[in-house]
Amino acid sequence: MTARTPVNLKSHQHSDSQNVHIVTSLLLGLLLTPALATSVSQQAIIGGDFQILTINKEWHVATIERKSSHGSWKTIWHYDTGFIATRVLPEKVCFVSIMKIKEMPSFDALPALAEESRQMKQRRPAKEITFVIRTPVRDLMSYGPDIFAMCNGLRTYVAYEVHGDQGSCIRLDVLHLLGLNYCRGNTTA
Repeated sequence: MTARTPVNLKSHQHSDSQNVHIVTSLLLGLLLTPALATSVSQQAIIGGDFQILTINKEWHVATIERKSSHGSWKTIWHYDTGFIATRVLPEKVCFVSIMKIKEMPSFDALPALAEESRQMKQRRPAKEITFVIRTPVRDLMSYGPDIFAMCNGLRTYVAYEVHGDQGSCIRLDVLHLLGLNYCRGNTTA
């Protein structure tokens, strides 16, 4: 009878180890599922350029990135904090500005609007917003970790919305939905 006891203990230890692995896997699955469900990514070819729209529903953040041999850029639209940040790689510069929610495409409608734009041929953006580059950003971290991570190490400027033509501008066509124009003001970018 004592000879069977160690075998049974080993069998129970092995079974307990399997149970721990199963429970751990189950808990990880339950914890990660909501995180995965909050982020949606869509890819589109806009005007011959490859653009990626990523939506984070939990934080109300839309990230649109253009990858092209003619120059890449990335823009973050943070609907909760009310900031837009845009990184333009050929110029190695970032711009941060205040988002006027009423002028932006609706956060909830972005995936459907992007899908519509993807299916359309080349066209001008439905709306344009023009910013003038004014002052260097003093405290990049105050705009949040996602903007800090994107712009850290680059010249970063605050850009203010203006109306009318401002001359020399960096023009971005974001999913044919919105044209972002960053124009030089009193500072050189």
